Amino acid sequence: MDAMQECLAHAALALRPDPRLNVSEWADAHRYLSQTASGEPGPWRTERTPYLREIMDCLSPSSPVEKTVFMKGAQIGGTEAGNNWIGYVIHHAPGPMLAVQPTVEMAKRWSKQRIASLIDSTPVLRERVKEARSRDSGNTVQSKEFPGGILVMTGANSAVGLRSMPVRYLFLDEVDAYDFDVDGEGDPVSLASQRTITFGNRKIFLVSTPTIQGLSRIELEYEQSDRRRWWVYCPSNRVWSGTNLDPSTFQ
Repeated sequence: MDAMQECLAHAALALRPDPRLNVSEWADAHRYLSQTASGEPGPWRTERTPYLREIMDCLSPSSPVEKTVFMKGAQIGGTEAGNNWIGYVIHHAPGPMLAVQPTVEMAKRWSKQRIASLIDSTPVLRERVKEARSRDSGNTVQSKEFPGGILVMTGANSAVGLRSMPVRYLFLDEVDAYDFDVDGEGDPVSLASQRTITFGNRKIFLVSTPTIQGLSRIELEYEQSDRRRWWVYCPSNRVWSGTNLDPSTFQ
């Protein structure tokens, strides 16, 4: 395939209508957890973390939700939900995507440990992301090109990285660890969010464990949302633990 044919093929993928398949269905069908990425390697099963289903599906193009906020406890799968979304975008809904970790060094480490594992252990993603064999391969530590799109990974401490390009998809991980001002240019969440304003079909995903009440960034974002909570049934007390919302609306 010559350069013109490859360019046209990529353009056709970018213009393709978004699929009806949602993120949780994609993860159940294609995601495989490696030994280096999980204590339970093997096929991803959303039924093991049912509280992530609605969160992931809100990230699907078929959902009208534009911003999804996940305020959570530690180590319960928030980043993996974001990784599933990344895999879905690469495979089914390509477009420009920016993923932000608290620092550039953390972004590089996350790319090497989690994103590399995501791609290597998922055949449908290996087919779409070029191997990092040369400088011009399109696959570097902080940038992964694929037909119809690109994933750029940066830190919230880099103003240059946050304003590098317009993006349709924005994944902001562990936002409570972000500084409130980056390089004198303002709030990193606001800087990154500005990258999405040219896309009418944008998706933004904010994830974090909350820190200090009243100062927590994820708490503020959650309070500005519709404040959904996951209900957990207690077998011993035979009651639902959660908010005062009707538990019949939750799974």
